[in-house]
Amino acid sequence: MIAPLMRLIDGFFGRGEAAVTVPPLDGAMLPNRALDDAPLRVPVADADCLAAADGRLYLSAGCAVLVERDGRFVAHRSFDTTVSALAPFAGGLAVALEDGSLHVEGGRFDGARIDTGLRCITAIAAEGESILLANGSERHGPAGWQRDLLERGDSGSLWRIAVGTGSSQRIAAGLAWPAGVTVDDHGVVVTEAWRHRIVRPGGAVLHGDLPGYPGRLAAGSGGYWMTMFAPRSQLVEFVLREPAFRRRMMAEVPEPYWVAPKLRAGRSFYESLQGGGVKQLGILKPWAPTMSAGFCVRLDRGFQPRASLQSRADGTTHGVTSAIEHDGALWAAARGDGVVVRIPLQHGGTS
Repeated sequence: MIAPLMRLIDGFFGRGEAAVTVPPLDGAMLPNRALDDAPLRVPVADADCLAAADGRLYLSAGCAVLVERDGRFVAHRSFDTTVSALAPFAGGLAVALEDGSLHVEGGRFDGARIDTGLRCITAIAAEGESILLANGSERHGPAGWQRDLLERGDSGSLWRIAVGTGSSQRIAAGLAWPAGVTVDDHGVVVTEAWRHRIVRPGGAVLHGDLPGYPGRLAAGSGGYWMTMFAPRSQLVEFVLREPAFRRRMMAEVPEPYWVAPKLRAGRSFYESLQGGGVKQLGILKPWAPTMSAGFCVRLDRGFQPRASLQSRADGTTHGVTSAIEHDGALWAAARGDGVVVRIPLQHGGTS
């Protein structure tokens, strides 16, 4: 009863969820070009999710799973549908597909296949002999993430799948596009992209009001790595508070040109443009307002940001959807620009 009343009051005063303000890039989020300056860049179309298992580095790209060899990614296995997420599991590799099936390759549960019945798997993580699975939306698939945001969706859920028995348990619902999940000593932690926060399901908000839409989480040295797949902007925040405009835009404007965050923006002059984003003498300023950017955020064990690696408006590593540590380096997959970058850990994590 109190929550709806507070939303009405916030809407009248333009505060809280009704505010159009976006937190500045400051402190641990201080702007930098660390992702663009990575010493190794490997072009991979549709690069999406990274996972380290059995001593090797795997990458999903469309319907394929690739494996890294000497700084290149080569074919490992392909499926009939798009791969949604990867994660190390019980000595092997867990693979989630867009059709809702979950496959395990290698390790104790080698060959296991489970149909979860879910159609929007965004991230998975191992929890003992179970797999935690984030389902972004009940209404849209992974490719419909912009529509779900503009519809202000909150139909996401979190599931625990016991691989040995195939049983499933829903452990959280009503999430606003859960895009990342991990486990620490105190339980499960999930990112809620449309609420810009890191939370424990049904419990505390660990960090809120992020300057971007948080994505996948991965354990790292001294804490965790979190990606933010797109930046927030005042223009999008304003559009989100205008339901009539949003409905008409989605009905009449082709989807690539919606006023919405993107994994890669600036490829068409039909896209919405803000004054600061106009090129001067053919140069786009790095601080220009943008619908896409690149973010890898280093979190401490309490899930508080400590440093970040970024690609700014004029950068070439936008739409980062996954980042993990492997073999003494941070690897990040930027789906927007179709590239995987490798940054030695002694050079990474600086803001």
